[in-house]
Amino acid sequence: MNSPHTRPEPGRVDPSAADERDRHSRRRPVLAFALATVALGGVGAAITTAAWTDDVFFSGHAGAAVFTLKGSLDGTTFTTSNDVNEINLSIPSDRLSNLLPGQTRTIDLWVTNAGSVNAALVGSASFRESTFATDPTVALTDLAATLTPVSTSGATDKFQLTLTTPLDWSVLNQTGSGQIVVTITGTATA
Repeated sequence: MNSPHTRPEPGRVDPSAADERDRHSRRRPVLAFALATVALGGVGAAITTAAWTDDVFFSGHAGAAVFTLKGSLDGTTFTTSNDVNEINLSIPSDRLSNLLPGQTRTIDLWVTNAGSVNAALVGSASFRESTFATDPTVALTDLAATLTPVSTSGATDKFQLTLTTPLDWSVLNQTGSGQIVVTITGTATA
């Protein structure tokens, strides 16, 4: 018998080498089948992932709202006046001059929503640059809480500025004066 490290004699077949060849030749068909299965499986997987696809797209133009409040002294002519240092709406001075103790003056004012969205309104009135010893009381009444855009009905609101001097208004107020500033603040709402 030959050792595993020696060569067999010529013409003699080493039985261990023959067994190994038999094992290799039996493994070849199994290996070929396994490789063919993997190859076909890969092609099959590629075929099943090649499904039809389609898309749908949407487009739209986005734009910001327009938001502008305008005021009026007569309910007809409306003006933008949005800078407290350059007020474009001046109440005629004769409507607020020659004040005496215990007097009330009421002045109609209007605001309109010239924008494209609703407006939530808040108003205030106060004196600035006053030389009165005691400022008369100023208040706004009947101001709408909201205004729809001018393109719809109800876009204009009439409200009142009321100025009242106290009954005991001191003589120190004679020759006094001051500028009343009415502020209507609008907040755009949906």
